[in-house]
Formats: sequence, structure tokens, C-alpha cells
Amino acid sequence: MINIRQINIETPIGHSIAISQFIAKKTNNIAVICSATGVLQGYYAKFACFLSKNGFTVYTFDYSGIGLSKKENLKTFDTTLSNWAVNDMESVFKYVKKQHPTQNIHCVCHSIGGQLLGLVLSNNIFKNVVLVTVQNINHSMWNGFGKIQMFTNYHFLIPFVTILFGYLPSKKLMKMENLPKSMALEFASWGRKKNHFFHYKNKEELFHHQIKGNITSYSTENDNFAPEKAVDWMTQKYLNANRTRKHLLAKDYQVKNIGHFGFFKSKYENSIWQEFLSDLNA
Repeated sequence: MINIRQINIETPIGHSIAISQFIAKKTNNIAVICSATGVLQGYYAKFACFLSKNGFTVYTFDYSGIGLSKKENLKTFDTTLSNWAVNDMESVFKYVKKQHPTQNIHCVCHSIGGQLLGLVLSNNIFKNVVLVTVQNINHSMWNGFGKIQMFTNYHFLIPFVTILFGYLPSKKLMKMENLPKSMALEFASWGRKKNHFFHYKNKEELFHHQIKGNITSYSTENDNFAPEKAVDWMTQKYLNANRTRKHLLAKDYQVKNIGHFGFFKSKYENSIWQEFLSDLNA
């Protein structure tokens, strides 16, 4: 049975972040899992348990305004997407490093988690990083109907609905968690620019170059949220890392489709998860 500890940490701007620690005994390996947009940390619990059984103490967390880190109604609470990086993730990374000053710390980032990783000053604590469907979200990375859909989402749908409701009702639109107003509007603004958030950020706000260990970046076919081209683009931004790209085909895993969220389903415990484990142990 996995020993799971619940933690709440305070951040510099006053947001409380809920963390779950999956404790492995006598381990020298630590892993932090950074969630996708609007995805609860609980979605990664089975994968965290898998890593814990294989010798990793694992930390998952919810961004402010999401899941266990949601302390008030989104009509009265607000935060930005940049704050998820420079406040929330930065605070979690510092907490983990303080708890494990001499151990090997690794990171698994899903989608937006890997985009934000490059904005976090403390991202240099990681030895190995696994990026799962981490992408540039601009419509130029898509083909056909997907291009039209992404353009519509970021130029019209998300801004309009967010301003109308005072937050983004993602549960109704995309079956994800509802998102804070300023976070959703900033997300849409990144999606409108071909150069993603690099269009808005100064050089002093970018820390991709600090990661110099191993990065393994995954994509899969028929991923409506992260085409192979979009994942290639974002992986290249971690320019000083030892980068490995893996594009998975569903037929190689005896399934019809893996999808953007399929990587963390327990049916892949003996296949894809074993690859992740190997990447983290490199």
C-alpha cells in the first residue's frame, strides 16, 4: 500500500497550493508531475503510485483555482497562466528541493505543464525530464479542420465565453476543470501568436536554457491537442538539454488510439509507463 501525504503550501502571492506526496521508502529519486490544463492532480494518481512502487517519491499538485487548490468561487478568484508558472510551480519546486536537498529530482510534464516549465526559475533542479504532448498551441501547427478549430478557439470562443461568464466553463466546453478568467484569457492570447508565449516574454523571463540534463519528449498520432509538429517546436526550445523525441504509434501498443490523455491510463503500466520509468532512471 502506498503511503500518501496531503500537504498545503503558501505562495508569495498568497495562493495556497495543494500537494500530494506518494512516499517511497529509502529512495534517492524524486519525481514532480506537472498537470495539463484543467486536469486534476488525481488524474495522475495511478501513475504516481506506479512510480512510487518503483522507487520514486512523487509529488503531484493542483494549480491555483483548480481542484484541491480551489479555495473560492472562480467568479471571485482570479489568477494568470504566468502565475501558474512563476508562483505555483516555482513554489512547489522550491518546496520539493528543500525536502530533498541531496536527492535526484526529476519531472514529468503533461501538455501545459511542459510549456510552463520553461518559465520557472527553479527548473534547474531536475536531472531528467519527461515531456508528454508538450506543444505550441498556435493554429499554424495544425492541418485541415484542426487549424480552423484552433484558430476559432483562441481568437473567438475562449475569449468570448470567458468574458461572458467571468471564468472559462471548461467542464461544459471540454470536460476539463473550469479555469480562472485571466488564466484563460492569457492562454488564448498565447494561442493567437505563432511564436506562442515567446511573443510576450522578455529574455529574462525565459529559463528553458537552464535545463541541461536529459529531456525525453513524447507525442502520438491523431492527437487533436498536440500534433507532432507542435511538439517538435516546443521541444526545440529546451536547447541545452540532451533531447530525445519519441512519436508513438497506437498499433505498436495494440490499441486504436492513445490520444492526448491516454498516456497516463493504467492499461499502459507494462508498456508506455515502463518507457517513462526508463527515461527517469537514465
